[in-house]
Amino acid sequence: MKKIFPLLIGIILLGSLNSCDWIRSRLGMPTSEELKQKQEQMIKDSLERVAKEQEAARLEQLLLDSLAQIEAQRATMKRYHVVLGSFIMDSNAGKMMQKLPQYGYEPIRLEFKNGYSVISAYQTNSLPDAYNRMYKMFALDITPYDVWVYDTHQNLHF
Repeated sequence: MKKIFPLLIGIILLGSLNSCDWIRSRLGMPTSEELKQKQEQMIKDSLERVAKEQEAARLEQLLLDSLAQIEAQRATMKRYHVVLGSFIMDSNAGKMMQKLPQYGYEPIRLEFKNGYSVISAYQTNSLPDAYNRMYKMFALDITPYDVWVYDTHQNLHF
């Protein structure tokens, strides 16, 4: 009994001083802290992946919605447009859009695939009507030299 008592005290003392993590680290296994960090990283990665998938789905839905809106606009759009200018700067296009209602026109802004915005002052399905209106617009003070008739069947716009 006398020999077992010091052995028991030694085992209890060794058990209290050393934990499973110490044994795991000696055996080359991950400790509880490393396992906890790995689990947290897996959760974080999973949340990031879900967030990326949600963002991708949202962007895809926005794209589909905008394409549907563009197609709806195309369906209601008249074929011929009397264009009073093409602008690369939005501020200049905005100025033209503000001037035209003063002369009784309802301008439409068309975005071209080359990056230009064109301002359509008059829209019709009749080519002769479009040319007649274009010639009348030359008498206006705001009419630039680049007035022209755009046919939407050319598909230069979005």
